[in-house]
Amino acid sequence: MVLKMEEKELIRKLVIVQGLSQREVNRRFGWSRDSIADAIRNPELNAYTLKVPRPRPQTDPILPLVKQWLEEDKSKPRKQRHTKTRIFERLRDEYDFKGSRRAISDLVTSLLEKPAEVFCPIDHPPADEIQIDWGQAVVVLRGVQTKVMIFCARSAYSKATFVKAYLRDDMVSFLDGHVWLIEQLGGVPKKLAYDNLKTAVTYVHTGRKRVLTSRFLALRSHYLFESRFCNVASGNEKGHVENSVKRSERTYLTPVPQVASLEALNEHLTTWTKRDLQRIDKDTQKSYGELFDEERKLFRSLPESSFLACTSETLRVDKRSTVPHQQSRYSVPTPYACKHVVLRAFLDRLEVHFEDQIIATHERVKAGDWSLQLPHYIALLETKPGLLDSGKPFVKQAWTQSQQLFRNELEYRYQGEGTRMFIDILLLAKRYQWNDVCRAIDACCKNHAFNEAAVLLELESVGTSYPVKALDVSTHPALQQTETGTRSLECYDSLIDSSLDCQDDQTPIDPSVGEPDSFSIARSAKHECFEENQTQPCQAQPNGVVSCTGVPPSLSEAADNAIGVPTTGQTMLIV
Repeated sequence: MVLKMEEKELIRKLVIVQGLSQREVNRRFGWSRDSIADAIRNPELNAYTLKVPRPRPQTDPILPLVKQWLEEDKSKPRKQRHTKTRIFERLRDEYDFKGSRRAISDLVTSLLEKPAEVFCPIDHPPADEIQIDWGQAVVVLRGVQTKVMIFCARSAYSKATFVKAYLRDDMVSFLDGHVWLIEQLGGVPKKLAYDNLKTAVTYVHTGRKRVLTSRFLALRSHYLFESRFCNVASGNEKGHVENSVKRSERTYLTPVPQVASLEALNEHLTTWTKRDLQRIDKDTQKSYGELFDEERKLFRSLPESSFLACTSETLRVDKRSTVPHQQSRYSVPTPYACKHVVLRAFLDRLEVHFEDQIIATHERVKAGDWSLQLPHYIALLETKPGLLDSGKPFVKQAWTQSQQLFRNELEYRYQGEGTRMFIDILLLAKRYQWNDVCRAIDACCKNHAFNEAAVLLELESVGTSYPVKALDVSTHPALQQTETGTRSLECYDSLIDSSLDCQDDQTPIDPSVGEPDSFSIARSAKHECFEENQTQPCQAQPNGVVSCTGVPPSLSEAADNAIGVPTTGQTMLIV
């Protein structure tokens, strides 16, 4: 008989306090002498212990058979193993089992029961380990509900958290997150901890052995940190960052933020992580920020250059002068068609290299889209002029107002030849930069000079221009700026006398010297007419005066602000 705690207390009072004998207590209350003696010896409540297992007459005879079935199931496919219900049905149908379904369920549960896993708290030294993991959340990006991937990192010592949002959790985002993280840390920690994510691990062996990806090995070689990978399905081995992922989703991004760009979302996350640095650590009673400042001093210094957060692959350019990347296609200049190039994919752009030279740069586009740059296909117009109106790069090209005006003017003045002339102007991109050709077309439209020679002249003037150096007047005090802003003009009196002397010695200009051919084609910014025949050189005038109805645009701009320069319709001295 098991006594209750109230009964034990009463027995002890009767015997020890009031002095009654155990026989008298037994006579009055009917408790056994052994129970009374046990209550006097042990004031605590006795726990029930089963010394001999209870007999199970229904399940004991079939116990070896059930164990055999469960052992054989370990080598069978997971979906074709015995369930508790299936074991009961087989015993009932094949072995005439008379017991209940509940008895078989309890038996199988006891046989499959595993000992509970035991954990031990870990003490991390400063600057020893940064734990990294990915999370995901939903935000309203530019008015559209979008799923973003959250790159989370947390120090195991200071608990300082670093979070950055990406549109993808691919290799490029993984590498870019590491470069950004190490810049935020201001140094390189000793070790980084991960789970077995595919961007870092290609194969998981038994134990701690892993086969790593080449780009992760390159990242680790660049910064020289160690890596630790958790066991499979053991997120508790990097519990700090697991808590950071949960906090990012339930605190930083709750309620769902509405942002105009990914940069604005990352600024929102940075504000939260900086606020968390003020939280107090329960063990040290210091803030996370104070602990991180102590840890930062122990990080290894950064390498001289940052790691290139990109993937690299060798591809063959197809006949359409494009290279594929993630279901999209990107153009390269046509001379590199059918050649092997190296494609480097960064977070925001793609670079195409040929023999260590960048031949094309593109912004990333959506999967399935094409990124075709018009300058890459201009050379094809020389042999296939019909592409100007039907080729995808030219049809989808957003022609500027100046370029469209230039083409319309040429086609209006020269009919069918105007299109060919416009193509010849576009083909100048083979010799000059495309941006320079566009600027030259804009300048010629402003000056109403609609011909190839004018564009050439503008390109040559841009290509031969030199930077203007500031005049050094330190050795001429009379020319230096004064406090009042005015100065005496007496220093210029000597120039008047010298100019009179030069007029007496002036040598007449040779009338046979003509104007350069290019000058006879360019138009003045003030001129409103268009000369049909511009190939004749200007006629030399008596007394060394050269008559010219137009001046180059580069000279006309300077002439607008110059004193003594002839205006439209006047003659001009070319000295």
